[in-house]
Amino acid sequence: ARCRAEGARRLTLRVLGHNTPARRLYESEGFAVEGVLPEEMYLDGVYVDDVLMGRAVHPEE
Repeated sequence: ARCRAEGARRLTLRVLGHNTPARRLYESEGFAVEGVLPEEMYLDGVYVDDVLMGRAVHPEE
């Protein structure tokens, strides 16, 4: 509700590609993958994808 009150039209987030539980949660809230930066981050000796997700803010929310 606050994002709508502030005039936001979209919400975006970034999540690590291998974080499947988080990605499922975001998808259940209407977020969709809008882009992937392959091997963008180096964590614990491994390169991982950075996934950009987004969704529209609807007036009724």
